[in-house]
Amino acid sequence: MAGPSSGGVTVASQPPADQIPRTRQALVAEWEKSRAEAGLKLPEGWEKLSTEQIRAQYIIQEVDNAGPLLPNPDYDPGFHNSPNWWP
Repeated sequence: MAGPSSGGVTVASQPPADQIPRTRQALVAEWEKSRAEAGLKLPEGWEKLSTEQIRAQYIIQEVDNAGPLLPNPDYDPGFHNSPNWWP
């Protein structure tokens, strides 16, 4: 999920807490949808995960689906010149 922040910068973020499902069944359904968007299925043995582990995996997948957060030279001067900068 992406959204604007102050200064007109768009940043990737995790889903707002009030939008994260609370029940195990709803979490699994949303996690499955999120993985499908990435061309993935639920991992083998997912049934053994706790509800909290499923919630964490769902949030991680949502962040992954949002794509990389690229540095902004206005906020990170000189960062683009770093040898470790992606791409």
